[in-house]
Amino acid sequence: MMRAWRLLIGAAALSALAACDDDTQTQQTSTSEQDQATVAADAIPHGQLGDSVVPTHYQLDLTILPTKDSFSGAVAIDVAINEPSSILWVHGNDLDVSDVWLTVGDQRIDASYEQVDPTGIARISLDSTPPKGPATLSFQYTAPFNGALEGLYKVTEGGEDYAFTQFEATSARLAFPSFDEPAFKTPFDISVTAKATDAVITATPEVSQTEAGDGLVTRHYETTPPLPTYLIAFAVGPLDVVDFGDLPPNEVRDRPLPLRGVAAKGKGDQLGYALENTQAIIEAQERYFNVAFPYPKLDIIAVPDFAAGAMENVGAITYREQLLLLGDGSQASEGQKRAYASVHSHELAHQWFGNLVTPKWWDDIWLNESFATWMGNKSVDMAFPGRGFATATFRGALGVMGSDSLATARQIREPIRSNHDIATAFDGITYRKGGGVLAMFEAFLGEDAFREGVRLHMKRFANDVADVNDFMQSLADGANRPDVVDAFRSFLFQPGVPIVRAELSCDGDAIPRVTLNQSRYFPVGSEGDRDQTWKIPVCMAYGTAEGRDRFCTVLSEAEATIELPSQSCPAWLMPNDNGSGYYRMALDEQGWSALFSNFDALNEREAQALLGSLSAAYRSDDASTATMVDAFGILAKADNREVATQPVSDLGLMYGRLAQSEAAKDGISALVRDLYGDRLQSLGLEAAAGETGETHLLRGSLVSTMANLGKDEALRATLVERAKAYLGDGEELDNSALDAGIVGTALAVAVEEEDFNFAQTLLDRALASRDATFRQRALGALASSPADDVASLMRSMIGDERVRDNEAILIAFSQVGVSEQREAMWEWVQGNLDVLLPRIPTWRKGAIANMGGGFCSVERAEEVNAFFADKVDDLEGGPRELAQTLERIRLCAALVDAKAEQVTSYFSAR
Repeated sequence: MMRAWRLLIGAAALSALAACDDDTQTQQTSTSEQDQATVAADAIPHGQLGDSVVPTHYQLDLTILPTKDSFSGAVAIDVAINEPSSILWVHGNDLDVSDVWLTVGDQRIDASYEQVDPTGIARISLDSTPPKGPATLSFQYTAPFNGALEGLYKVTEGGEDYAFTQFEATSARLAFPSFDEPAFKTPFDISVTAKATDAVITATPEVSQTEAGDGLVTRHYETTPPLPTYLIAFAVGPLDVVDFGDLPPNEVRDRPLPLRGVAAKGKGDQLGYALENTQAIIEAQERYFNVAFPYPKLDIIAVPDFAAGAMENVGAITYREQLLLLGDGSQASEGQKRAYASVHSHELAHQWFGNLVTPKWWDDIWLNESFATWMGNKSVDMAFPGRGFATATFRGALGVMGSDSLATARQIREPIRSNHDIATAFDGITYRKGGGVLAMFEAFLGEDAFREGVRLHMKRFANDVADVNDFMQSLADGANRPDVVDAFRSFLFQPGVPIVRAELSCDGDAIPRVTLNQSRYFPVGSEGDRDQTWKIPVCMAYGTAEGRDRFCTVLSEAEATIELPSQSCPAWLMPNDNGSGYYRMALDEQGWSALFSNFDALNEREAQALLGSLSAAYRSDDASTATMVDAFGILAKADNREVATQPVSDLGLMYGRLAQSEAAKDGISALVRDLYGDRLQSLGLEAAAGETGETHLLRGSLVSTMANLGKDEALRATLVERAKAYLGDGEELDNSALDAGIVGTALAVAVEEEDFNFAQTLLDRALASRDATFRQRALGALASSPADDVASLMRSMIGDERVRDNEAILIAFSQVGVSEQREAMWEWVQGNLDVLLPRIPTWRKGAIANMGGGFCSVERAEEVNAFFADKVDDLEGGPRELAQTLERIRLCAALVDAKAEQVTSYFSAR
């Protein structure tokens, strides 16, 4: 998904505990010393627990019966007591602890347990103070299955009950008492008592069973390598377990690797494609790291209701069903297959980045997620070359620059001071910006040198923890480039996206010069400070008589002038060669004109970076609507799918926000039909034999664009007809009626064009289906309806138990994006927070502030703030989510003020 270093404790506690006499540290403290330590230790540790007590080993014995409402456990944690005290701090959330005690040698010290903070901090009060040294902390407890897809939670699917887990970042404490922080990396011995007929999956292979009576068995598992709590997982229930067999040894791994797929009862036969395509990804990653897959087995688990896309639990990776249940692949769309491969590769990359080498604290979560994003895309391209994964990291970085343009944007390595900061650390800045920055430095250093740094890091910190300084040292040593550290840090330790302005000057026969300026980019209306600099690896491509050449430098100051190693004035200058740099670019009018005149000289990444920077200039009011439309005409003709469809986002902005009359909207729709109509006509709605995946994806994009933005009436009528044929009259779907890549669009158009009875029938079909992909498509189509009656029906489903939690969230947030329903949804939210919030996991509850994010005026920003201001402090990540929502609303209003009249005038005249 989303290492032996120790944590610091509060200064007051450290001072008091350090006052203990060395001579008495192996004895119980005196009454006076004990009182001092107790007073200091009684301060609740809202950040890190500290290292006064450190876990060294867990024994987990859980009883998990998903047919019941709760589970129970006996947990023994071996600990090292470094600073004796009668008060110990652990994590435990919503646990009913019936007994707790500490064992020192053969002495039992009784204790009491109290949860003292809603985030799951618990105080253990001992009857006497233990000595410094080893001890065992034991618990007996029960707990309810969680109701919001975190911790150990229950899912009912197809009439059967299951239990699954989601522990990252701070939810293992919902399942067992623990030291629930990533630095506390220890071995686990696990046993689970469950029905003999249920399957039980956890991190390591099962080694034995014992009878437990009443149809129950206790399964015992191999001791894990050292792991943090958040990487332990459980799946229990009447699961289909498909044994794919062992992946054979290879040049890196000298042992076989058992591979299984796991799904809800009756769905195991849908795991074929996912299992068959796993080996190639694992072997690509093993070759890159030159380290064998780090764990003794791999289970990939399709979870019917799951809040995240997937989670990298050691040996038991969990996924949303629609990512894994692709059957043999013949009925899956190209988009589904690529989503599977991309997410699967990301989670597998975590087995090295995050699992084998773990961050010491959540401020280095980027060492997990940025690397898994970059490595996941890299390795899936190695495994399946030519399938469109080579540009995935680049596209992600380009897409997140909008969020990074906010004044409230956070830095990649954000200080973590509370659960609010942990919750917002799992966002596009960490994943996509982080991945893009890694790719930039890989391109700058060279692939081989960068890989040597990564390999060195894996060797140095295997089964251990590491932080940003550790990684920087590994990279500098492995790549033999100590100079790169400062540049890397300039991107990690400050927020924002740079904008690099380049001006080419040629004076007769003199050497061509480029003047570079850098600052922080902001859109129109922003109050952010532009006076910010980075150490930016800038690589420029330029046109020569022989074709093109390349020159790289590091831009460290606000301005620099460099000489190009060219004997003549370049015909054009591209300030971001191959689009590898994480920055916007700006040119003078002559520079833009030269680039577009030589558009064919640019590769597909450069073409997208070009429009991305031009689009940014439009949002900062430095480019006109006419200039943008001229660029659209050039890009839409490109052979490459990603380049050709790049204008769609900006066209959507113009249609949805800036066009203030129906005539202007009609003009935008007409432009869309002009740009893409002939191309879709030549493609048709049916896949041809031997068609490439890129063609399949292009068709899906064009159908959606032409139906929704282009308002192509003939296309919409055809989609309605085919959607009806696809649904048929019975329970079975007719997959031959619709290409898999356009099913979602067809259903959405049909919901818009047909009456309420059609919508009700589609909803009934979705609720009766066990097919997660169909349910998602159908509910998404219904939730995006502009019709009042359908939208009201869907709002009533948000609290309906027949709708899964992740589906309820989909419905709610989809309606925010529907202009006709934005007001009604806002009114519903204000009166029904108690319906929606329980369905959102704790670590994402702060995102509820985005329910006001569809507005576009200063007045509405104040209204959203007034409603949420006194609520977000109690919701993880809430303060930052609200601040960014308000900023987006105000920036939208500023853009409308700057551009609406221009857009309305331009398109009304078309």
